[in-house]
This record gives sequence, structure tokens and C-alpha cells, in this order.
Amino acid sequence: MEPKLPARAATEPLRALPRIPVSVMEGLFLRGLKAEGRLVERLLSYGYDVKKPEVSYSVLTYQRCVNAARHEVFGHLGDEEAYRLLGRKLVDGFLETLVGKVVAVAMPMIGPARVIERLPRYCAMMGRGEMEVRITPAGDTARRIYFGDIYNRPEFLAGCLEVALERAHVKPTVTVEERTSEGYRLFLRW
Repeated sequence: MEPKLPARAATEPLRALPRIPVSVMEGLFLRGLKAEGRLVERLLSYGYDVKKPEVSYSVLTYQRCVNAARHEVFGHLGDEEAYRLLGRKLVDGFLETLVGKVVAVAMPMIGPARVIERLPRYCAMMGRGEMEVRITPAGDTARRIYFGDIYNRPEFLAGCLEVALERAHVKPTVTVEERTSEGYRLFLRW
């Protein structure tokens, strides 16, 4: 099943689209999901060859590959749970890559609040430097975070944040508070 592209993304020229570094693709598909068989075939059909990776990929290629993984690996689950698990797999796998290991070492030392403060930097590291990230405190151990993101499901980022905060040695809850055509807002507490 071909994923539906966001309306704005379908009209943007390809060169203007964000590029996702191979470390993100490797983190999700090779290290997080340990892709094999039919999933590898589908990834190849969308332009990601796990045996001969490129330096970076269009965000649309990435999005198609994520959606393929959703159906191949978590087809038995509903969208919300499947995308949350994919987000978790992405961060778990990314933190095993060469680039991610640097981040993984720092997370427990800096703590959850500083992990959250660094979200714009982490997003840029993962190829999404253009994405608007607004963080609003909601007490000492809670934040509201707006992501100006049309390419990922909010549950996907919720899963990513859960793992990042768990790596900072807290037990988070991350909920989707709001969805719009231009982004979404998550509420997280630890």
C-alpha cells in the first residue's frame, strides 16, 4: 500500500525536501528492526539498498520506507501502537550507530530536562534541522513540545522521546495532545 504524502510535500521540489542521513536509515532498518526478507525487498523498491547505502535519502524515500516497515513488521497492530514502536526502534538502533553512540553516552549524564532541551540539535543530527521544535515547560518534570513536522506520525516521535528519556534514567509518559496539518504537540512527563 503506497503511503499518502502530505499535501505540502507533494508540491515541494525534491531538492527542497529534507535529506535523512544514512545513519538514521541504518539505525531504524538495520540495527533497530534487523530488516530481512520482504522488508528488505520493499525498502529496495523505494530506493534504499541496505547493502549499498547512499549518504542520505529524501525524506519522502525515508517516509515510504517507514510506512513499509509499519506494514511488514507491525501489520498486526493499529497505527498508533505500530508507529510508536517504530519510533522506539529508530532511537534504539540509532544509538548503536557510530554517530548515535556519542549521543547515547551523554544522555544518562545530562538528565531528562537537558535531553529535551537538546531536541532541536538531535533533530538536526537526524536530518531534520528545518523542523520547528518549540519546548514549553509544564512543571519541573513535564514539557509540551510542538513539532512542525509533516513527515512523521506524532506517535512515531512519541516513541522516539520515550527511549531518549529512558536512556536518561527516567520512566516517561508521552501523549499526543494536538494534531494539525502542519505539525503536532506532545505532552511528556517523567
